[in-house]
Amino acid sequence: MVSIGVAFTSTLRLIARGVLPTSMLYIELGLNTVNMLLILIPLSLYLAVLSKLAQMYRNQELVMFNAFGISSKKLLKMLVPQMVFFFSLLMVLALFIVPLASKTSEQLTLAASKDVSLMGLKEGVFQELSGTNSVIYIRKLNVQENRMENIFLNIRHEDRVDTLTAEYAYQYEDKKTKERYISLFNGFRNEGVPGEKKYQLMKFSRNDIKLPRLKGKSVDVDEKGMNIIQLTGSTRLIDKAEVQKRLAPSLVIIVLMLVAVSISKTSPRESKFGSLLLGLLIYVVYLIMLTIASSMIVQAKMPAWFGIWWVHLIFAAYGIWRIKKSDTALGAT
Repeated sequence: MVSIGVAFTSTLRLIARGVLPTSMLYIELGLNTVNMLLILIPLSLYLAVLSKLAQMYRNQELVMFNAFGISSKKLLKMLVPQMVFFFSLLMVLALFIVPLASKTSEQLTLAASKDVSLMGLKEGVFQELSGTNSVIYIRKLNVQENRMENIFLNIRHEDRVDTLTAEYAYQYEDKKTKERYISLFNGFRNEGVPGEKKYQLMKFSRNDIKLPRLKGKSVDVDEKGMNIIQLTGSTRLIDKAEVQKRLAPSLVIIVLMLVAVSISKTSPRESKFGSLLLGLLIYVVYLIMLTIASSMIVQAKMPAWFGIWWVHLIFAAYGIWRIKKSDTALGAT
């Protein structure tokens, strides 16, 4: 619920800034929710296994298992089917489903930027244009002809203010520069500085207004929407980091299972949530280190081949060391 709440707030912010139309609220929210599964599934499985094993230790069940020669290593083997299932599930999500959702989101944003019925503009309302100081008023949106009719536009520059009126307008994108424009037809343009008496009034048959680039969400498909073949064939550092980020959730599942088994041992006198708090602390540090390592790759502060693998190895080694230490103390194998 917290994750969806954050995504909902982020989507509303994009709509308020004019990056997305209101009609795409739930579509964008649904597409963003798919990406959350890469974080929620490993965390959910990790906490489930950790809490259950801790409960079995407090109830002396695993103590009896150890007495019969069932070590932590054998306990880990019992979890292999779950590890294999969720490893495969996350691999499919990270390599295919999440990139497809991201690509779909970017394409819908591009379609919205070209269609006046999806720009988030309304009839008879003064609105900020694409998150700038410009204000636009449209008397009618002609969806059939994909054009705006009877337009008032106020554009604030650093040295002047332009006020334009037009009979109708179209939106288009330059194929070479990928810049977006609004073409106004049959109107007047009034230029001047507020407080001064010098104004220029011009009549035009066509006047093109350049729209600013959308910040915070690109209308071009970025590395998150690229497939794994495109990413592996790229030489950009950000694409190399993206490959490792997509493989990370599946590896995180295996590492977290090692950690869960290694830290789950508790006594009846210990706090009920002691192991859970330790487990959450380890998980948070794990994610932070993965994020830092990925950023260092993008900033060329760390070789791409070294990548984020060292973070997985550190926590995997910690889990294996704890398991071996526990089995050695019990004399189990």
